[in-house]
Amino acid sequence: MTLRRLIFWLLFLLMLLLIAGSWYARIAWQEWQQENGVNDPEWQGLDVSLAGVRLQDFSVSQRRGGETYRAEGEELSLGWSWHWHGPVLDVLRVGRLTVDIPAWPEPEKPGGPSESVPADLPLWLPDTVVIDRLVVTLPDDVRAEGDLALSQLSVPGERKLVTDAMRLEAPMTGIHLAGWQFHSGQANLLFAGKASERSATLEFSDETRLEFTGVDAPDNTAQLDKLGITLTGTRVTASYDLRPMVLQSLAFEGPVVATTAAIRHPQLLPQPWRLDGRLQGSLQALSLDGRLSSDAGAGADIAVSVPFDGVAEVAAEMTATGAKAGAALAGTFAAWPQELEVGEGSISTDLELRLPSAGPQLRGDIRFDGVGGLYGRTAWTGLDGKVTVDLSGERVAMRTSGLVLATVNPGIALSDIRISGGYRSTMDHPVAGTLTLEQASAQLLGGQVQITPAQWQLSELPLRVPVELNGIELSELMQVYPAEGLAGSGVLAGTLPVWVSAAGVSVEAGQIAALAPGGTLKLPADRLRGMARDNEAMALVVRAMQNFNYKVLNSTVDYDRDGKLVLGLRLEGSSPEVRDGHPIVLNINLEEDIPALLTSLQLSGRVNEAVTEKVRKLMQQRDAQSQSTGSEN
Repeated sequence: MTLRRLIFWLLFLLMLLLIAGSWYARIAWQEWQQENGVNDPEWQGLDVSLAGVRLQDFSVSQRRGGETYRAEGEELSLGWSWHWHGPVLDVLRVGRLTVDIPAWPEPEKPGGPSESVPADLPLWLPDTVVIDRLVVTLPDDVRAEGDLALSQLSVPGERKLVTDAMRLEAPMTGIHLAGWQFHSGQANLLFAGKASERSATLEFSDETRLEFTGVDAPDNTAQLDKLGITLTGTRVTASYDLRPMVLQSLAFEGPVVATTAAIRHPQLLPQPWRLDGRLQGSLQALSLDGRLSSDAGAGADIAVSVPFDGVAEVAAEMTATGAKAGAALAGTFAAWPQELEVGEGSISTDLELRLPSAGPQLRGDIRFDGVGGLYGRTAWTGLDGKVTVDLSGERVAMRTSGLVLATVNPGIALSDIRISGGYRSTMDHPVAGTLTLEQASAQLLGGQVQITPAQWQLSELPLRVPVELNGIELSELMQVYPAEGLAGSGVLAGTLPVWVSAAGVSVEAGQIAALAPGGTLKLPADRLRGMARDNEAMALVVRAMQNFNYKVLNSTVDYDRDGKLVLGLRLEGSSPEVRDGHPIVLNINLEEDIPALLTSLQLSGRVNEAVTEKVRKLMQQRDAQSQSTGSEN
């Protein structure tokens, strides 16, 4: 009976201990809930076994600072293994966990608990936590969704966090970086990565994209509309110290594709642009190498270097070849003349841009190699040489030591054109600078045309440009003129004071004369009979000019802005058919419509097929317009 009573009292005592323990656990759980603001913990589908615990779904919320923080989960399983000292939690797995954090918790008050990550976590936590699908909603419309695994939680310094696919969506406020202002936008990041208590590595996957509503370059020199940056394949590594929260290093490298709806700059036509390149960066600097192309087809290889404590630099190399390249440049650059067409050869640039606080600095070269094409109704071929460009602050300077053009043909061909000189101006007044000409010469009709070296202020119009003619062959001039039967010989020289103004080009009181010993002039009689009708003096001139040997040929030259050329000729010589070869002095005024003359030469095919076809179309358009105007009247 004594043994039975002992067993009875032991069982009774054990029941009392279980009841007391349950009562204490319930009180402790309620106190913990109250202290931590945990409200309404709920669960369903509880299944307990020797291997662990399973919950079909659960939810818990917490009130803090007037906000409700909530977590909901599905398919929770908590497994343990048995040791001599009892069960040890091994793995906590959650099929889906949704966490809603409506506001960032207020920072701890001075003297309160440290916000840093503790070195030792509670021993009862499982060693591994696996979340198959984690959905986190954070303040400021930040959302993350993906898988997450934590391991080695019981080993300080060895804890790891891994995700195979995590998507982060977050709005971005304005960013100021090395003088560039990035406006608000949206970040959509899809990445895989791993992190420890000392470092982290992320690699971005498809659909990773940063979007900004706009970007302003330093000093608002340019603006970008709707900038999008794709970072598929870019890898980011970082090291840090969690006590306190300090980022020690950051590095990223990988491909980048950037697009913008338009680049707005005074020298560019607004249109979409695209950059395909490779990005590298750290906490100290950012660099980018790639290919920049416009929607019109222009492209350049660029290299960007942005030291965060230094001066940003951009190097650009571009080569444009043939007609397609000419069309691409015309559709890209605002300063490209509408009448300028490139049909052959190549144009290459090698430019370096620096962006110091004092203002942008641009230096480089523009090279031409066998470039040819049309300018309006003028054909040109064989442009070779280099132009040096220097823009520093408000100063603009351009210089060439030797540009060469094989031919320029508006109807009468100039060849072997050579130009050297420079130009200086300011950014505020780019076309009102100083033009310095050191050499300008060309071959024309067997002789030479040359501009006397000089310096001009383009802000002080009109400009006087003295043009010298030497060794012009009269025989070649007669061959060019679109009339049959003309002939002549002799060598001409003279000076033409050309005036250039906003209204056009003119010549006033130019002088041309034939060199000794003179030459001959032969004008067909049928061209002159109309002049001699009922006029004996003109009949004498007509007979003389059919075969005239001159010793003196002087002419004044005047050319107005409307294109009318007036020649005041003085001829001294003789004709075998007039007065038995006695000396004759002739004073003749000749007028010529130069635009009409050039049109005639162009239509006769003396330039090239492209010019001839362009002029023919222009004439057809003018005839159609005149007929339409006449019918309306």
